[in-house]
Amino acid sequence: MNKSRILKNRAILFIIIVGMALTLGTFFVYSSLRAMESTFSPIQIDKMFQKHVFTILLSSFLGIIAFILSKYITKSRHFMNILFIFFMTLLALALAQAPINGTKRWITILGIQIQPSEFMKLFLPLYLSWYYYKIKERKATFVFGIIIPLFIIFLSISLIFLEPDLSSSILIFILAILTIYINGVKNIHFYMTLLILTISGIFIITNADILKGYQKDRLEQFSKIEENYQLRQSLDAITNGGFFGSGSFIGEEKYSVPYSYSDFIIAVIGEEWGKLGILMVITLYFLISRELILMSYHMKNSAARNFMVVFAFWIFFQSFINVGVSIGMLPTTGVTLPLMSYGNSSLLITIVSIGYIMGMVFYEIIDEQTIDEQTKEILENQENKKRVERTDEV
Repeated sequence: MNKSRILKNRAILFIIIVGMALTLGTFFVYSSLRAMESTFSPIQIDKMFQKHVFTILLSSFLGIIAFILSKYITKSRHFMNILFIFFMTLLALALAQAPINGTKRWITILGIQIQPSEFMKLFLPLYLSWYYYKIKERKATFVFGIIIPLFIIFLSISLIFLEPDLSSSILIFILAILTIYINGVKNIHFYMTLLILTISGIFIITNADILKGYQKDRLEQFSKIEENYQLRQSLDAITNGGFFGSGSFIGEEKYSVPYSYSDFIIAVIGEEWGKLGILMVITLYFLISRELILMSYHMKNSAARNFMVVFAFWIFFQSFINVGVSIGMLPTTGVTLPLMSYGNSSLLITIVSIGYIMGMVFYEIIDEQTIDEQTKEILENQENKKRVERTDEV
């Protein structure tokens, strides 16, 4: 089986799995919003669900645009820089907004509330992959390979940290460092930088009071489950679901889980579909990540290939964090479940990123088929030439 056929089959399987995750997520969001009747009015719940569906449709439309333009985006000289300035402006605008629950993370555009830091989780790795694609061999130098990317990373993270959003800052930093590594900088440069950053991080954490009050409370509640109301209700809902669950749109404990439609949607999944449902969801994320990694092996374009690897890591890592928080393995972070939780910004950047990846895969298939056809034509011409030579000899 040639490479284009392998890529095509894997791309189809990937889209099917993503479609399953989005479909299941829509049902879970609807059920969890209905369970918030003590917090929101029926009209508010309907509007929130309609906004969720609208976000999926809008994201799909933008994803199609990203699909069509993906090849040109990668080869463009200035488009990615313009996007970087745009997202940095959004982060700065978020800091100028009135605080919501003590943080400045959201801005409203066209009636839709978005969180710019969610965009940076995937845009920053994409931007860095594009940057390394453009500088080519210069990435072997310390300045172009390490210093400039680190400046870009710290500029982005500093604005997110000031919101404050510690969990997103840490996650984006990890994704950015992973992006630097897989883009093939010199090992000595990378490991030396990683050592310095680790030592600096330990020093700052041990000598500076960088945690906000609510962040300290979350850590304290993590060590004392009996004082963490949100976690206790989540565990009760999952326990009530048993292994096979209570059934779709059925359950009692989910009505008492705060933010079950976003951060703690696993509680809804656990009660309605049971522990089997949670295992199924984890398996879906594993398959999404696996297909991305396997497709990346066949990509010639380094920007697309490396971004696919980081995207795969992000999907599985963020889903692991969300599930870990919901079952008490990790402290509360506010991290959503990719493709399944209610969240305009996360859905938007995830689906658009998938559109970009699928576009690069499509162009890779087309290029490979073109090469195969050209090779076949050359071989046929050579064979015809040999036949003519044999005829002449006769």
